[in-house]
Amino acid sequence: MKKLFRNTSPEKISILGITILYVIWSLIFIYRSSFIAMDGKRYFNLFDDAMVSMRYAWNFSHGSGLIWNAGQRVEGYSNLLMTLLMSLATLLFNKRYAVLVIQLTGICFMLGTAFLTLTIFQTLRVSKTFWVSKYLLFIVILLYYPLNYWSLLGMETGLLAFLLSAGVLCSLLYVEKQQTKYLWLMSLSFGLAYLTRNDSFLFAALAFLYSTQVLKSGRRTIYVFLAAGLTYGLFVIGQTVFRYFYYGQILPNTYTLKLVGMQLTERLKNGWGFIQLFLKETSFILLFVAIGFFIKASKQKLYLAGFFLISVTYQVYIGGDPWLYWRIMAPSMPFIFILFTTAGDEILSNVPKVFPSFTHCVLLIILAFTGLYLTDSRFLREISFLDFPYTIPDLRLRVDRAIAINAVTEKNATIGVIWAGALPYYADRSAIDFLGKSDKHIANLPPDTSGSVSWYGMESVPGHNKYDLDYSIKELRPTYVERFHWGRQDLTAWAKDNYVRVRYRSVNLYLLKDSPDVHWSEVQITEAWNR
Repeated sequence: MKKLFRNTSPEKISILGITILYVIWSLIFIYRSSFIAMDGKRYFNLFDDAMVSMRYAWNFSHGSGLIWNAGQRVEGYSNLLMTLLMSLATLLFNKRYAVLVIQLTGICFMLGTAFLTLTIFQTLRVSKTFWVSKYLLFIVILLYYPLNYWSLLGMETGLLAFLLSAGVLCSLLYVEKQQTKYLWLMSLSFGLAYLTRNDSFLFAALAFLYSTQVLKSGRRTIYVFLAAGLTYGLFVIGQTVFRYFYYGQILPNTYTLKLVGMQLTERLKNGWGFIQLFLKETSFILLFVAIGFFIKASKQKLYLAGFFLISVTYQVYIGGDPWLYWRIMAPSMPFIFILFTTAGDEILSNVPKVFPSFTHCVLLIILAFTGLYLTDSRFLREISFLDFPYTIPDLRLRVDRAIAINAVTEKNATIGVIWAGALPYYADRSAIDFLGKSDKHIANLPPDTSGSVSWYGMESVPGHNKYDLDYSIKELRPTYVERFHWGRQDLTAWAKDNYVRVRYRSVNLYLLKDSPDVHWSEVQITEAWNR
């Protein structure tokens, strides 16, 4: 053991120490996102949209196909590669522990992204005056809460950040060393990123554009470059062909749900309203990035900044997002943190040597943690475990409802939900998605732009502004209904004549009156109705 540490540099020991502390924090986060449900078992949970993918993965790994409901081929996910990774977990573990495996995988994605980001930073060959800057960058990446939140709660954000970092590193090395292995690795990384989220093709386009500067090396370089581009194109063509023959559509149902029917001007207005808080929270960092460009601009810096600009522009273009945790921008934030750290290093390197190097290091630490504090300040209570992670308390109620539904209904019962993740995943019943993520009929409806589905600066929230409760509830008659109102529609008065409010142990449920799929002897009918 002594010999091992004797041969280990202080830098490696420091990085190892930071890594261990991060893993401990992550494990505590995962534990706090779990809970003991009404059946006395501990349940692990992902963000609700990730639980939608888990249901697809469970069905796929158990022979039903890549579907949400048996016999219904609707592509209600936008993260094929992540869903396939989930299917491996659901093949090997039960529902509860498959979720835990995905959360632990999120730790790997975060650490992988941080190490790749550190390597990119070193590749830029910025001033080495302050060795502390690379440690600060590593820490800042691991402490950026939005990226942690989505990664540890199972969204594809962590996987995408990892693949983008790998692709960017390979593209930088290819341009610098002009070795074809880096070009092929870049193509593979961005191809896998495309399978993770199709909209990542925008990042791939930027990477290939940046790499064109090597084409002047000769004809053979051009041929290899075109072959690498074709290789990337095979990922795009392959998934499109699969989608057409398996789901009968060229574009995923989620695209139709969120973009079709919304006028561009409406989306841009929504997107701008949504993005303003993000720009405010990152304004300190962006200011120093701009100063860094003023001190020393370079193609590499512009390249990294391009990923961030694409993320922000795309977020505005699609009309915002339902949650203020910066899901779309988070994968590109490591590149901004590189530019921020680089800028701090360059600024202090240009300051006259009035203070000793130690003082400059202290100033760099203060600068880095000030930027991190301002970006993370809204999430400090979650970071410090004073609050539970966002949506976790609500997930507990949905898991209890799933357990109750399994206990009081037959297998052929149906459930109607607004939150289409945890409850349908843990309740082994056919589900009806009121908001259309896995329902083509709802996805093709015109969006509600009246302002009744609006929050976070958006007048019409994408993915939540299409609904038809008359169809989903009155026509399809689900055995269980999560709620009877959304947006401008309220079926509560109608529901009182057709559904009954029952209690199973500590859980209240709304069940279809006189349904043969309900074990009525297991429940207690209550009089009170909540809207």
